[in-house]
Amino acid sequence: MRIVLVNPNPMKPPVTPVSLDYLDSACREAGIEVDLIDCSAEPDWKSKLALALQSQPVLVGVTVRNIDDSYFASRDFSLLRIMPVLEEIKRLTEAPICLGGVGFSIFPSEVSSFCDVPYGICGDGEVGLVKLVAALKGKINLEAVPGLVWMENGNVRTNAISPAPLEKIDLASRSLLDNMYYFENGGQVGFESKRGCSLKCVYCPEPQIRGNVVRMRHPQNVAAELAGLYNRGVKVFHTCDSEFNCPYSHAVLVSKAIIEFGLGSKIKWYAYCSPEYFTEELADLMRKAGCVGIDFGADHGDDQMLRRLGHSYASEDLIRIREICRHNNIICMFDLLLGSPGETKESIEKTIHLMQKIKPDRVGISLGVRLYPITPLGRQIIGATKETLSENPSLFGDLKDNASFLRPIYYCEAGLGEDVEDWLHGLVGEDPRFLLGRRTDANPDYNYNDNPMLTKAIKQGHRGAYWDILRRVSENIPPLL
Repeated sequence: MRIVLVNPNPMKPPVTPVSLDYLDSACREAGIEVDLIDCSAEPDWKSKLALALQSQPVLVGVTVRNIDDSYFASRDFSLLRIMPVLEEIKRLTEAPICLGGVGFSIFPSEVSSFCDVPYGICGDGEVGLVKLVAALKGKINLEAVPGLVWMENGNVRTNAISPAPLEKIDLASRSLLDNMYYFENGGQVGFESKRGCSLKCVYCPEPQIRGNVVRMRHPQNVAAELAGLYNRGVKVFHTCDSEFNCPYSHAVLVSKAIIEFGLGSKIKWYAYCSPEYFTEELADLMRKAGCVGIDFGADHGDDQMLRRLGHSYASEDLIRIREICRHNNIICMFDLLLGSPGETKESIEKTIHLMQKIKPDRVGISLGVRLYPITPLGRQIIGATKETLSENPSLFGDLKDNASFLRPIYYCEAGLGEDVEDWLHGLVGEDPRFLLGRRTDANPDYNYNDNPMLTKAIKQGHRGAYWDILRRVSENIPPLL
């Protein structure tokens, strides 16, 4: 049995399609051969694709990482960018196409229809993809494939998601992708230590698509994965977890495993973390394990708005974690999400002043919240919008013939006024710490896709999280390695 996996993501700098490496491990364990067509790494991907499809694989799997860039200033509907790849696959073969990935899992039925493909798998693909191959070979029924979305007699059918038992799966080999390409051209290589998220952020679809029960990989398997990649020349990494420090105990164990493997002085890595579970103990262990930077999903500096967004931490915690990072020599970025329901200019002022006081190394500002119908915030807005979408003054984006919200729709509190972007830029001033775009002139320092400065810096030897690379360039700091 043989399948072809395709990464159609054209983003530059290229982002590691980690899921394809993990899927390859599961397929090989099941006796399924895998060919890879990586359109991001292969300039002549059409020729490579034609060659791979000549032998008629059982299935062509295509990963859909992003529906859009979730950035109000640009509102890029990136799903359109993968359509040329899908059309080429359809032209070259009659083998069925199966979509998967985080982006697909947010809008499975809608994306299947938009892309006109027969199959898709929501959630984890390690079990579902293997079982779909078995179903296509007539060994089991389609109803037995977890997370499957498919068309039958003109109707969309869906199977329940069955999360993969990560603690029992060896995902350390990472042998399908050319990970050195992503290190050299993307500046970093991603890895997962867990999946799922138990936090209650009202705007985030992560708990719905990956599960609200966190499933953890064995810490030694994570460390073995990093060791294997290091031995192949990869030295800088970034976590792909929703939040590395949730649950706290697992973050401690993973950090200790990395130290025990002797990697702490050899590799450097960055993490996404929540302000809610971050301590001096964990920061010390992460730093000893090689962590050099953390992107905190702070969201806000006003306590009332933090409650509205579903957080149980307070603005005082942001002050505390900034000091912890400074004490442990870990650079940090705070990402802010402004403009959600209840936002006022006063609450924004309070947040910006707090950031100016505690001085994170960088502050990313998103004004306007991408709405997803599967999230509490999405359901709240949809339920409260009695009129047509275009008549709601707080909604922006593709408001016509877009009831599914597949094409990006954003909420930005109308009470902030039409001048809110100019006002916010004036409030931030010339402080280089703040990364802020506007719809008329999106700041290239925050929108990483097709960013010439970022691409040039990586070619010149810079490595790391994109916000840190841009920080180093702007402050004339030498490359990380």
